[in-house]
Amino acid sequence: MNRPRKQSWRQDHGLAIRGFSLLELIIVLALLGIMAGVVAPATGRFLDKLSFRKQTASLVAGTRYARLMAVSKGGPVAMRYDTSAHLLFFSGAVEEKKEIELSGGAVFEFRPETLVFYPDGLATPGRMVSRRGNSSQEFRIDPLTGIPVRQ
Repeated sequence: MNRPRKQSWRQDHGLAIRGFSLLELIIVLALLGIMAGVVAPATGRFLDKLSFRKQTASLVAGTRYARLMAVSKGGPVAMRYDTSAHLLFFSGAVEEKKEIELSGGAVFEFRPETLVFYPDGLATPGRMVSRRGNSSQEFRIDPLTGIPVRQ
């Protein structure tokens, strides 16, 4: 007499034992490779733009700081950028220097070389330019408010 075969716990609960075929695994790995090949360059470009924006923001923050110090200390503050040392120098009512981290090929320019901010909020008219590769950002210092305005 043939006894019925005893079913396992998995089969009793509808959990059949199955796996992936080698072909299915190869297809999934190929799709992941294609997706990584497409996403990686876009991510690199995004990070480069983000780094450039961060550098430009630190330059603008330096001008706002110089204006704030001139108004709060009651004396003019001159700001200049040393391209070889990557430092912003503040002199006058406050004597400080702040380092700005630049990635490869980035350049800051001040026109004129020294911008002066006065206690009444006025400033010498000038321009700041931040460049790296094909990216460029220019700011004009508004002489009536001393605030950098994006061009």
